[in-house]
Amino acid sequence: MDINQITLDNKFKLIEASAGTGKSFTLAHIVLRNVLEKKVKPDEILLLSFTKNTCSELRDKILKRFQNLKLYLQSHNESNIDNTLKNWYLNFKDKDKSKEKIISEIDNFINQFYKLKVTTFHAFCNNIIDEYSIE
Repeated sequence: MDINQITLDNKFKLIEASAGTGKSFTLAHIVLRNVLEKKVKPDEILLLSFTKNTCSELRDKILKRFQNLKLYLQSHNESNIDNTLKNWYLNFKDKDKSKEKIISEIDNFINQFYKLKVTTFHAFCNNIIDEYSIE
């Protein structure tokens, strides 16, 4: 399946597959596409998983994906970029968006990365209970 063909329609996405099949890769790419194509801000994204370790790895993969695209745009060095990301950029750049504008949007995302909510289901539910315990 080509991740670049997934429609970004602001509906919930569920990615379910066996271990090692690229779920985190897919999520990281969907986050990048939503931020750069749909102008979604980090504080508008919620990613849930079952373990703290998975959440930590997912955060790292998302950040690395943005950094790799920025590095590619600055140097056109293809050693750190995969075909999915390269193909996405080659199609996306045709939509009247300059390289400098994309780099600026990447920098804005990285500066607000701490607002990205990647948490476990358990922590998310605990947060809701804590926040709305009076209600």
